[in-house]
Amino acid sequence: MGTSIHPRKSHHASRAVALAAPSGWHRLQPLILALVAWTLILVATVSAAEREAAETLSIGDKVTISVFGQTDLSGDFVLDGSGAVNMPLAGRIKVAGLTAMEAEARIRSGLMDGYLKDAVVSLRIAELKPVYIMGEVRSPGTYPFRHGLNILAAVALAGGYRVGDESIAVLKSELLLADEREQLLTASLQTLTARRQRLEAERDGVKQLVADARSAGSAQILAGEQEILDFQRRAREGERDLLSQQVARLQSEKAALTEQARLVERQVELTREQSTEYNKLATTGHGLRTVQVERERDYARTQGEAARLRAELAKSETALGELTLRLRELDTTYMRRVVLELQDTRQKILEVERSLPTAREIAESRRRRVVASQGSGAAADWDIRITRQAGLAPVTLHANFETTLQPGDVVQVNPKTRAAESSIPGEAAKTPVRQLTGLASQQ
Repeated sequence: MGTSIHPRKSHHASRAVALAAPSGWHRLQPLILALVAWTLILVATVSAAEREAAETLSIGDKVTISVFGQTDLSGDFVLDGSGAVNMPLAGRIKVAGLTAMEAEARIRSGLMDGYLKDAVVSLRIAELKPVYIMGEVRSPGTYPFRHGLNILAAVALAGGYRVGDESIAVLKSELLLADEREQLLTASLQTLTARRQRLEAERDGVKQLVADARSAGSAQILAGEQEILDFQRRAREGERDLLSQQVARLQSEKAALTEQARLVERQVELTREQSTEYNKLATTGHGLRTVQVERERDYARTQGEAARLRAELAKSETALGELTLRLRELDTTYMRRVVLELQDTRQKILEVERSLPTAREIAESRRRRVVASQGSGAAADWDIRITRQAGLAPVTLHANFETTLQPGDVVQVNPKTRAAESSIPGEAAKTPVRQLTGLASQQ
């Protein structure tokens, strides 16, 4: 005999379950919100670390510091172990962890602290740190950094992967080289375009460059060109001000000499009239010979003074003409340099624009050949990690083939294990894994 359930009881049980479900959901809500908040904080931390590493100076960077009008204070400097540069007069100035503009301001403050009345300082990175490629590549080692360099191009520099089939390895190496050439040409085109815009602004007297909002890379390059434009404009205006001040001083001296010459000429005329009148008296016997000689001597002396003033006036006019010519030559030389650089830049842009379509076609052809030969070139087959300096502390990041490198990055390329292959492929979350010391201990 089976057990039966009363319909009313069944209804009450279903209602109880329905009422219990929302209370369980409310208990899960805090946990879900905490997980979401933790994820957002982690992403923000990583983005901030990458931004800081890309924009700030770090230990070992070689920088060129230019102090306008002070060649003894300008030159190349390397950030020492404490992140400082050893400047003449000002001594050691710590600039690690600062951007280029912040470092310029700190160096300027140090030079003006009892050494210079005013200082115009420009700082740029003279030599980028190399990248280090390790792991399952044919030629592990140190390679020079290039703007736009990504993991795929770095593996190509290291000779490609260590794979068993040599033909597949050759195809992949060709693809990597073709892809690197395409990216280098693209980066070169962006750089040359920004330089052309800056030169055109110098030619036309424009003070502010306008960035293309469609490309963040172009905006960063244009920011560097804007710094060059501002520095050269300040240098040119400073030199013009100095020459203009000298021209104004010589014009004042010329005006004073002209007035003195006019007065002396009047004095010569009066002395000549007095000498002539006294000669008449001396001829009739009413004047003394000694007085006559003195009057003629005064006349000769005033003539000599007039001649001297005329010589000084001529010298002042000559100096004024030379300064005016130098002022014109300054503008002419500046404009000639700008025009020549602009022509050269336009020619290089044409060459890159002609080469870029061919490079893209070659890269696409290599890519099709690799796919046809079923070569393993996907990020899912490789465990790629980058050890990068974030401020003064190193962090390790997961990466893929499209990840762009920064100066000083240490790239570790290894095949994924079976456990790693079961993970979700795709864009790697750039999350700090562990500090450099932890990475070394686990390897």
